[in-house]
Formats: sequence, structure tokens, C-alpha cells
Amino acid sequence: SLRELKTPLTQEELDDLADVGHQLALDPDDWEYIAEGLMAIIQGNEELNEYFQMAKACLETIDGQIPSEVLPTYTELEQYLPPISKGPQGFGWKPGSDESDEVLTATIKALETHRPIQTTNQLSFLQRTSDFLQSSPSSKESYKTSEYPSESRYFNTFFCDLDDSSAIPLNQPLISQQAYTLYVDISPERKGADDTNVPFPEQALAQMWDDLESLALDVVVSSHDFTIESPVKKLILPHRGTSEGVCFTVTPTLSTGRGYLQVELFYRGYLLQAKQVEAVIIPQPEAQMTAYSMRPVHTARITFTTTDQLTPEQLKLTPERVLTIDVERDQRDGSIDFRFLDRTDGNQELAFYDTVLQPAMLGKAIAGVRKQLNRAAREGYQWIDQGNLDLLNTWLPRFAHAGRYLYRAILPQNQGNPTDIDQGEKLQAALEPGITIQVNPIVGQVTVPWALLYEREVKYQPGKTHVCQHCLNSKEDCPSCPHGDDPYIVCPYGFWGYRYAIEQLPCWVTGELPKPTVLVKTIANHQPLLLNLNVWKEFSLWRDHLPKLAAAGEVQMLVAEDITKLEEIWRDHATLDLVYFYCHGGIDEILEQPYLQISDGRIDSNFLEASNLQWLHNPLVFLNGCATGDYSPESYMSLIDDFRVAGACGVIGTECPVPEMFAEPYGAALLPRLFRGEPLGQAMLTVRRELLREKLNPLGLVYSLYAAHEVVLSRAVATMN
Repeated sequence: SLRELKTPLTQEELDDLADVGHQLALDPDDWEYIAEGLMAIIQGNEELNEYFQMAKACLETIDGQIPSEVLPTYTELEQYLPPISKGPQGFGWKPGSDESDEVLTATIKALETHRPIQTTNQLSFLQRTSDFLQSSPSSKESYKTSEYPSESRYFNTFFCDLDDSSAIPLNQPLISQQAYTLYVDISPERKGADDTNVPFPEQALAQMWDDLESLALDVVVSSHDFTIESPVKKLILPHRGTSEGVCFTVTPTLSTGRGYLQVELFYRGYLLQAKQVEAVIIPQPEAQMTAYSMRPVHTARITFTTTDQLTPEQLKLTPERVLTIDVERDQRDGSIDFRFLDRTDGNQELAFYDTVLQPAMLGKAIAGVRKQLNRAAREGYQWIDQGNLDLLNTWLPRFAHAGRYLYRAILPQNQGNPTDIDQGEKLQAALEPGITIQVNPIVGQVTVPWALLYEREVKYQPGKTHVCQHCLNSKEDCPSCPHGDDPYIVCPYGFWGYRYAIEQLPCWVTGELPKPTVLVKTIANHQPLLLNLNVWKEFSLWRDHLPKLAAAGEVQMLVAEDITKLEEIWRDHATLDLVYFYCHGGIDEILEQPYLQISDGRIDSNFLEASNLQWLHNPLVFLNGCATGDYSPESYMSLIDDFRVAGACGVIGTECPVPEMFAEPYGAALLPRLFRGEPLGQAMLTVRRELLREKLNPLGLVYSLYAAHEVVLSRAVATMN
């Protein structure tokens, strides 16, 4: 019934359903009492009640006669649900019982998330059940067909002859410098060379249809192996069936080899799905292609599918999402592709462009930034949190110097631009202070210290280049700044981290994860909030940190100083709301695998996997105070997947080792804002600015958000100031 809803549930309904899920988790035997509350919620929502009564009548009509092929397989249950029961009974049915652990677990999981519609849409095996119920002769009179498409549709791409529009055979290579049509549509029929069998994410648009018969999507095609005429076009998606095709004229520029195109689908700037299309290119028709004969001539694969569900309320925030950056690592040579799409007025082609960097070039620019951060943390601010103007004038200009190199590398200006237009400056003009920049990793995990990108021109001369003092007293940048053109004056608002909120969405779904995971934006907490603090007990300030957190709101703290206590907490508390690592971290010197380290042991990917974590409340994971010399995002990036599989909504990490003298006050400033109900991304932006103005300390730039900007508590546990 939840899968059929057109109208979003109210916040009160979401909270009430979450309470039901929590009650079921605590005492499933008290079903008679719990059912009364659940039915009151259902009956209070006319649309939900209608679908519920139809589904219930249909199930009663078929009297439990459901074919085994319609039921979920054991593999699907293992994929989508926590492993509860093992053994030959299959599907989790207990011998001699009418109870199913998996059904109960699915119900709890869906209701407690505060995102029940999105979560049930992730249970793809429910679609088979729904299709069976709708097609069963005995149930057709009792079941009303959903308004949503019941069949899966697919994002199709294939090449056609430019003259007669006939499809190019999948075993026929393309000819260099010859123009072709790249045909794109969305259809129930799978077309082209794609064998990934990933459907179009209908659930992302489920609440967008209302009374509309069609939606306008944007298709963006980019490539460094093809020229593309008009790379941004509209695709009109009907409510059901096949869309009209969209045609792009593309010409391979490689003389020989494999050429790649990236094709991406957006709705009002939100990335829905991305596909990589590949074809063998030969210099002339009679050329031999023996070098490529062992692999298919044409291939295509889905590289990204959103697991988010857009809502009308969310789309009201679309003007904030001015910029999308898609980051992709080329599997052939390791080069990094940055694709930028402006959202200020639909998808403006003028701000759609891409940059390809070789790993050495990008790595050099990133290394320069992180070296400056490391030096500042070690030489300037290791033993203090309250800075001064002399320190700031020493270090912030160095950050700007390194950040400008990184900005110029990623956003090239007048480099190979045929119109001689500075696209980077056009993009900068479109970005207003306080907007949210969204970063989507498409293929391969690429970590960039986005907060350190510096937009302004700078001339760094020690002792001469200094920070604008006026900016330190301003809450945002000055539109008519008299020093705006002075390259010897560093403006804090020239840094992306002080000017914008940046979300790096942890939503890569290209095979790294065992299952697609929902992009969660709500921590489904109760009161008091359950906080697990895992510490390196030799740190000097963590005991002073505890009372500050306790005073910040209604918080119950579960502290682990050792592995045994951590395992006990994780075993006994599946409803953690915040998992806080105030500890060391690094890369294992032999296995070269990342780890977090509390007092007596390391937590690595194997440890997390073997812990079989199933966090029901989608907690935030906060990695703070990791003061080992080799620490960087690469030290924890692969752990983000493990935390997401466990149910986490996202991770806060750092770009370099952070001295405890700063890590402690940063945590003490950030978490109370989260407890008061502030969205996490905005809270991080505010705290960065406050620590710069009040403590003259720029280390807030080292913290990065790998989660949605809007991550928020479902219930505030402190009073808003």
C-alpha cells in the first residue's frame, strides 16, 4: 500500500509510523495493542486506507495461494534484509509457526526509517507480488490498478546511421570521423548493448506526477572521444510506456581504439541515472579489428542510479542546488573527469562543461592543499584552538595559494574553449553565497578537498599577502568589496568551504555495494538521542568533551574505550542515532587497508562486515580527532560503504590529521546544532564560519560531509536558540 501512494505522508504520519516500527522492534508479541495504533494511522489517511483495503481484500480472495516463484528468493532476503534465521526452512518461516522473521524485519525497517515509501520501493521483490495480485483472475475485481507504471522501464542508448536512422548492428564498429546518431529513450523494452539489467528509478519520481501525463527530463551527453552537437536535450517521459526518442549527433574523433560516452538523466537538476556507452572505432571501413575481437564491439552499462525519492517539498530547494559536479575516474588510464551542470535556470548549456585531469596532475594539486593543511595543524594550531591574526595571516594565504592551484586545475579557464569564454568565471558568477553544491561520484572513488578551492586570483608573497580583516567581521562576502581585485588580499569567502555548503553524496551504486542503499536524509532518533562515543583513551580532552555533549540536549551516551565494550554496545543497541569516533585512524602498513583505532584495537572493513551491523535509525557516523600522520580521506573512504551497508545516513570525515585541541571544540560546536534540529550541511557551514570569526582558526575547512546536506534529526533533542 505504501508503494502505491501518490501523496506524501505528513511529518506527523511519518513520526507515528516510526513509533509503530519502534514498538514492533521492542515487543513484537504485543501485536494486538500495536495494531490498534497502526490501523488508526492507516484509516486517518484516505488514500493509504483505500490502497490498504484493496490489497487486504485481494489477499483474502486468493487465500494464501501464492506461487513460489512470486515469493522472494533467499538471495533477495539476504540482500535486502538483515540475516535473522539460517537453515533449510527458507524464507525465514519458523517450523510450526505462522510468524516470519523477515516480514517482521522488513516492516520494522521500513517504518522506523521515517522514509517508509522509499524503503519499500527498495524491496524490488514486492513488485512481483503486486504484479501477481493485479493479474490474478480471482483478485481483479478487488484490486484497483495503481496509478504508477507496474512494469519496469529502462534507460536505453544505441547508435544509428545518421542518414536512414537504422540501428548500427552491435557487432559493427564505428568509423573514425563519421557522424552517427546516438538514440536515447526510456522504455519497458531493453534496447542496445546494456546488459546490467538495472531499471530506470521510477521510485525517484513517484511523487512528481500528480495529474501530469508526462515529465520533462534533461539528457546530457559528454565525451572526450566524440564530438557532440547540442549535448543537452529534453526527453519527455510519459507516465506509462515508451518515451519519444532523443537523438544526438556524435562523431568519433579517435582514429582507432575504444571510444566512450557518458549519458546522464536529470530531473530539475537532480541526477537520476548515468550510463557509460562504449564502441570500437576503426580508421576506415575496411580496417581490421582483430585487437578488439575478444570483447564486444558495443557495450553499455549503468554507472549510477539514484536511490533518493524526490518530493515537492524537496524540489522547493532546487534553487539552492545551483551546481552539480559529477566525478568519474576513467578505468582505462585513471584520468579524472569532472562534469559541471548549472541549475540556475534549468540546465544551461553555457555552464555545462567538463575537465579531464591525469591522476598525477590532480594528485599534485590535492597534495599541495593537504600538505598546507597538515603543516598548519602541526606547526600552527597543534596546541591551541584560539588563534590570532598573525597566525591567520601566516596560514590562510598559504591555503589560498594551494587552493587556487586546485581550483584552476579542476575549473580550467580559457583552456581549449572554442568560444574563448571563461566558463569558470561564468560559473562563479552564478554561485551565490550559502548555496549547496552537490558532488556525485559516478565511477571510482575520488576524494577532493572541495572546501579548499579558492575562487579569487592570488599573489602569494610571505609577509605581504594577508587576510582581509573586514571579512572577519562580516557574516557573508561583500558584493562591493573595495579589495576584490587586489590579489595580495585573501578573502575567506573566496574559499568554497566558507562560501557554500558542499554535499558529497555517498550514492555510488556501481557494484561496490552488495545492494543499492537509500539516500537517507533523516536520522530516525527517539528521545533521548542514543550516542555511541568510541575513544582513544589516551587523548587528553575526551573526558571534558562528555559533559558538553550531555548538556547539549537529551542525550544518552554509550562510551566505549575498548573493543569489547564497543562490540557489546553494537550488539545490544541497534537503535543508535550517532556513532562518534573520537580516536586514531590510518592505513595498515602491510595490508594497506584503512582502519580506525580505539584504545586497544583496530576497526577495519573486515571487522565491520563480521559485526553484521543493522542500525535501524540510520545514524550519522562522525570521524573526529584522528591524529595520525598518514590520515586522509583515503584512510576511511572505503569504510563509508561499510557504514552505509550497516544503515548509516552518511559520514563526516577530515582531509588531514586534526589536533585534538581543535577536534574537541569543533565537535562541541557542531553537535549541539544537530541536536537542535539544524540540517547537517548548514550546521557545518555555520560552524566553519564561526570558528574563523571567533577563534581566528581556519581548520574548520578540513571537515568534509559525505551525506546529503539536509540530514537532520527526526526529533530535535534540544531547544533551538
